Amino acid sequence: MAVKKLEKSEWEGYFNEVSKKLGAKEVQIEIVGSDIGDQVETEWQPIVGLAYDPKDDEFEVAGEKHDHLIPKPTEIYVDEDVDGLKVVEVIQEDGTKHIIRLRTPPALPEE
Repeated sequence: MAVKKLEKSEWEGYFNEVSKKLGAKEVQIEIVGSDIGDQVETEWQPIVGLAYDPKDDEFEVAGEKHDHLIPKPTEIYVDEDVDGLKVVEVIQEDGTKHIIRLRTPPALPEE
């Protein structure tokens, strides 16, 4: 499947549904901005959920060890494949991009 842009009216419902189906996924958060360059904020950790709160106009990435809040997002793009959601890109009004990558954790080696 290709990358698609979600309309703002879809954000809350889409991420509520996605969060119900996440299962045992891990998340990595990367921030790209003209003032900070390209930085990984959160290395791979278990994800709890993704949510958009229209009342506060805030997107949240809830990780097991770290929550990441993105105030006033203007655009959200998602990349899905047969295994589900792979990447979410959230763009703020100042142009800062938050790239949220999801993966299934690597299997532990058999003993």
